[in-house]
Amino acid sequence: CSHSARRGADDMAAPEAPDPGRPLPNPGTTFFHVFFKIASLLYFFTCTWWSTHFAIHFVGTVVLCAFDFWWTKNVSGRFMVGMRYWNMVDENNKEEWRFEYRDAEGMARVHPAESKIFWYALYGTPPAWFLLLFMELARFNLDYVLMCGISLSMCSFNAYGYTKCSKDAQAAISTFATRTLLSSVVHALV
Repeated sequence: CSHSARRGADDMAAPEAPDPGRPLPNPGTTFFHVFFKIASLLYFFTCTWWSTHFAIHFVGTVVLCAFDFWWTKNVSGRFMVGMRYWNMVDENNKEEWRFEYRDAEGMARVHPAESKIFWYALYGTPPAWFLLLFMELARFNLDYVLMCGISLSMCSFNAYGYTKCSKDAQAAISTFATRTLLSSVVHALV
């Protein structure tokens, strides 16, 4: 799979430099980033308390996971860590990953607390769904294995996409910093 990157998109404009003592710059985004992850897990745990219909359990859990997937991919990644990604299939059926992220100056303005919340929630959800999948598999509860598998695949896809985007962003920022340093050294010598 190939990937390309664009930096400094207009809708990815960086906010003011973060002050760690200041409140989160995107509290609503941060709330829903965590809310949808916790809500889907809580719904999965509690749905049998108030309903015996598997279809209600399945639809409720998968819809909450779909909200989480969409919110993380399209909203919280952009505002909390300054990144977004998408995956395309070209006319030759070749998969291509596209990444968009702030430039080095913009990435320096990412609020450290929001960034930690983003990454911990992003990487904490797949193991939780994997554990639930394994527990349901041990119980031979195949309907719930399917539900956990779908939920695991959605949150894992986001984790995979943002991991690739983060590595690509770090490489581009490193290359930019190296070029800038070399350019300043050459100009100083000339």
